Amino acid sequence: MKSFKRKAKIYLPLLMVGAVIGLLFTNCSKQGFDAAVAEIQKGDDPFLGYAWHINNTGQSVFATSGSGVVGFDLNMLKAWTSGLSGSGLKIVVSDDGIQDAHEDLKDNFLYGVSINYHLSTPTGANNAPPNSVDDNHGTAVAGLIAAVGGNGVGTKGIAYKSKLIAYNLLSSNVAQLDERIGQQVTGGYDIYNMSWGSSQNNLPVPVAVWGTSLVAGVTNGRAGKGSIYVKSAGNDFIVKCHNSTTTYCVGNANFDPDNNMPYTLMTGALNSMGEVASYSSPGANLWVSSFGGEFGDDYPAMITTDRSGCSAGYAQTLNSGKVEFERGSDGNSKCNYTTTFNGTSAAAPVLAGAIALILEANPNLTWRDVKYILAKTAVQVSPNMSNVTRHPFYNYPGDASKNVRLPTGAIWENAWVTNAAGFKFHNWFGFGRVNVDAAVALARNYSSPYTAGPSVIGFLMNSSPSPNAIPDYDAAGISSTLSVGTSLRIEAVQVQINISHNNIADLGIELISPSGTKSMIVNMRNSLTGIAGFDNDIFLSNAFFHERSNGTWTLKVYDGASNDITGTLNSWGVKIIGTP
Repeated sequence: MKSFKRKAKIYLPLLMVGAVIGLLFTNCSKQGFDAAVAEIQKGDDPFLGYAWHINNTGQSVFATSGSGVVGFDLNMLKAWTSGLSGSGLKIVVSDDGIQDAHEDLKDNFLYGVSINYHLSTPTGANNAPPNSVDDNHGTAVAGLIAAVGGNGVGTKGIAYKSKLIAYNLLSSNVAQLDERIGQQVTGGYDIYNMSWGSSQNNLPVPVAVWGTSLVAGVTNGRAGKGSIYVKSAGNDFIVKCHNSTTTYCVGNANFDPDNNMPYTLMTGALNSMGEVASYSSPGANLWVSSFGGEFGDDYPAMITTDRSGCSAGYAQTLNSGKVEFERGSDGNSKCNYTTTFNGTSAAAPVLAGAIALILEANPNLTWRDVKYILAKTAVQVSPNMSNVTRHPFYNYPGDASKNVRLPTGAIWENAWVTNAAGFKFHNWFGFGRVNVDAAVALARNYSSPYTAGPSVIGFLMNSSPSPNAIPDYDAAGISSTLSVGTSLRIEAVQVQINISHNNIADLGIELISPSGTKSMIVNMRNSLTGIAGFDNDIFLSNAFFHERSNGTWTLKVYDGASNDITGTLNSWGVKIIGTP
């Protein structure tokens, strides 16, 4: 995921933390890879066999230490063979520009409607190409969505006949002004991909125009059916602690205020080995998980388009990485493709392409229908995962300073939860792995549960919680309740929190619905080190999807660090979006 802090765009490293989250890898033979190439090859796209996210038969691509798990992919081949290709869908890539002249993108680029912030009149530009040697990200994102199929070169996007539009907010020397952030979701097009966000070790001030633009888009886009907004959850499972240059903590997708709106589809990343990707940010705001891979040298990453030529992009002759393909070998003589692209940056466009197939199967779907279909058909990943009783840094290899202990009886993360409406949810996966063929089948024979527009309750506040003193290093913590009288079928819940505390990185916060479903909003011992208090910060949970809203809601606050710092819960409240 390409990242920025409002005014200054930065790159953040995707740190390999497989030892922390316990990835299990398997081996596969070259024969398995060759079989994958033969099976998936359609038309004449020579690199399509590397696309394990489309058809995983155990191929290792160019990785040296591990390969894929057969069948752990999008489950989408029936959609393709039935004729779905993304035809007629228009997809905006908000990023650092797209090389529209790329051999595998040019026939799917829609000219004259881009936003190019390097022009005096940005809107309606003919195109929005990369501006500098650093602007490689958007071209890779675009290929996962809509690399042209059957054209004799490269690979094949999931929605390989959809049309691409570029908004280059992240391009070099573009000021990321609030107004421009709001513009990323305007235009009324079908799908928007945003593989970007803020670092998840602080709590930036929310951009008001972002929220109002999203509401306008889901209200008016696609002739009133609502545009679909896909966003990366983040690559900050491990992130530098707040105001530290050397110490690492665990991030949370909810710490980016652009991620707390119910109008976006937040996606985490999976690898080819059947697990959550090592970098993928957890959070109660995830919707589903798509595919982002690992790093391409040890374990497979993603095949996609790269800026043309061996002196630009991720694949270059002078590349110092282990993968020869990235230096112009193994058929990539022009360095026009890369097999090392990864991250939730990749998971988002993979999901965007999948949604294009779903919308092509049923163009009448609203944005809420799309969310419902994805949640209903998602597949559990690691379904037997239990509560995480220890902090991920407990006995961290090679670093005694990270032997983080939680209070006796405390947990760091909940196991899979089945809510009262029957939906399964986990903060690492959302509702689970995207299942395209099942989603397409449901879309084609769909009866919407939404007979009216969404209603909103709140914020309903408890402004005088009692007790309000948060005990230090105590698994029991404190509990506060509030009552909701209106019954809605929940589509999303936002929680607003005000807490005084010298170091909110100590704190864990859990929200419990009237039905008893638990959602971990903030994990104990998080990345917000040294920040004094939650100042009416707003977080999103999707765990209560389709439960009823009426009854008693409970907020629990725990302190997970033994440093003799106590705090105070000053107020909290919930805002509920749902259907009567």
